[in-house]
Amino acid sequence: MRHLSQPQCQKGTDPAKIPRRNLTPILSTHPLASDNPSSGYKAIAVSGPSGSGKTELICRLLDWFGPQGLTVAVLKHSHHPEVGDDGKDTWRYRQAGARLVALAAPGLVQVTRRFPVEPPLEDVLAALAPEADLILVEGYKSSLIPKLALVDRRGGQQLPDYPRIIALVSPVPLATSLPVFQPHQVGAIGRFILDFLRPGPGREGKG
Repeated sequence: MRHLSQPQCQKGTDPAKIPRRNLTPILSTHPLASDNPSSGYKAIAVSGPSGSGKTELICRLLDWFGPQGLTVAVLKHSHHPEVGDDGKDTWRYRQAGARLVALAAPGLVQVTRRFPVEPPLEDVLAALAPEADLILVEGYKSSLIPKLALVDRRGGQQLPDYPRIIALVSPVPLATSLPVFQPHQVGAIGRFILDFLRPGPGREGKG
């Protein structure tokens, strides 16, 4: 099996230096849009157990999609109510009651917004969609977003039972009718995602 180093997202191609392609005709209509509101967005979830390589795969897909001229957004689902800035100024502002807190730095604006409960997935996708050709989602394994399911080698050949699985990523062969990719086949996975999101007859993952 090919050894994969840890993801180096910060070394990807600078999107500002890549001419953006107009892919609206290609990716504007999701084939599952009529089945579920969250499926109407150009989103693919990368789901799997902790330590299965979700972040690594997303980073490698970002490196692959960038030179294609695609603007890709990433949504990470977390069960923790904070964002890792405990004790920092931005954290203090939220604790003091700010509903919106923005951090501006050279080449970066980061905005956090407080909600009384976890915001609906479709609302978050709607906020990201206008500025992205494609949204990669880490987690949300129980949602109805079409999914690439990562199979952890520690689980052997046991198939995940998440809804809407369209393909599997596994370091070992699997007995399934779904497409199965190895973790290093990033280009093939990227092409599969683009093909799946093109308008056409309904496609739905099977177990």
